Amino acid sequence: MKNPEFSDLIFSLPFPIAVCDRSGRVFFFNQKLEVLLNRSRKYLEGKNISEILSANLKKWIEKCVTNGIEIHNLEVNDFVLSISPFFSGETIKGAVIAIKKKKEDSREKHFDVFLKGISHELRNPLSGMKASAKLMLTLKTFDEELLQIILSEIERIERFLDRITESFDFTNLKWSRYNVHKLLNEVLKTFKTVFEEKEIKIEQRFDPSLPEVYMDKDRLFQVVANLVKNSVEALEKAEEKVITIETGYAIQPKGFYFIRIKDTGDGMEKEDLENLFTPFFTKGKEKGMGLGMYISKEIVTNHGGKIEVQSTKGKGTTVSIYLPIGDIKENGKNSDS
Repeated sequence: MKNPEFSDLIFSLPFPIAVCDRSGRVFFFNQKLEVLLNRSRKYLEGKNISEILSANLKKWIEKCVTNGIEIHNLEVNDFVLSISPFFSGETIKGAVIAIKKKKEDSREKHFDVFLKGISHELRNPLSGMKASAKLMLTLKTFDEELLQIILSEIERIERFLDRITESFDFTNLKWSRYNVHKLLNEVLKTFKTVFEEKEIKIEQRFDPSLPEVYMDKDRLFQVVANLVKNSVEALEKAEEKVITIETGYAIQPKGFYFIRIKDTGDGMEKEDLENLFTPFFTKGKEKGMGLGMYISKEIVTNHGGKIEVQSTKGKGTTVSIYLPIGDIKENGKNSDS
């Protein structure tokens, strides 16, 4: 599809979209569909939508394009589809298909993991408190050291709950104009010693023409710092240790800029990539609560942007953040005025 306005429109829609011809062959789609299906553009382009979704959609597409009707809430495997006629003037050229995951596979699953994670984090200090209290009961005497253990574990629980409360409040953003390159350099400065100790090379490819933009600089600092930390961890056993940070104007959609962080680390398995934004998913990590990527995504979303991850096992990971250049803070829910 050569029309740039059409391309920008499909890219900007907040849900996965595929546009196909009358036979079901896909000729255009947005990146949200690539993320949803975990399939590359090379794989999707030119394939029939029935093959892509592993379901026979021929009769539904024929019904849509022949009769000019919309079909909603069509359940296909793990997805729910809405199919609408694709008009060019007064002629129906094909169909536009909106695709989403079934509800039971999204928030409910993540919330279950979230609760299990909280249970795990609270169980350890509670076990220590229980053991100390039982010992005091057995000794039938006041023991200052055991009481101090109990108080220490209570404070640990309080700190954990404070972090949860603070981490999940993404709506109260403190907006101001700031230079994105200054922010990135501030993040890199905090990791300077780490880079030197681990002999990691940093490559910066900044577009100097980017203007100051509205952001919550502390929250965005948190996002970039988390991504850099992940890259550092991924490079632990890598032969070539390089982190590339790039900025520029996004081709799609217009009015957005990007921050891209690429490493030459080990990359991720398919399962890790699929669960990357799941709260408390910490496979392969000995430290941390498994909230970093989930929080990063929420912060970026509340900035009016999106975050995309591409990773191949053994070949490294690239994380791209797309953020609006315009004054997103005036959109209502994110305003601090």
